Amino acid sequence: MTTITANIPDNLKGKVKKFIEELGGEVISESKSSTKKAVLKELEEAFAEAKEIKDGKKKGITLEQILLAE
Repeated sequence: MTTITANIPDNLKGKVKKFIEELGGEVISESKSSTKKAVLKELEEAFAEAKEIKDGKKKGITLEQILLAE
């Protein structure tokens, strides 16, 4: 199967979802599109957290710890 990411108007969500399911596909996730402001805010928070880890104010975790977490 192929995964497609698409932006569609809110009022067509149900119709498009039904159409995809009728074709034998499935809707994997649904979300509202992020605004530019929201994305920038999230990036600022991520960089601030990275700086805190770099400065020793916060403890980071390794990729291995993430992968081994249950």
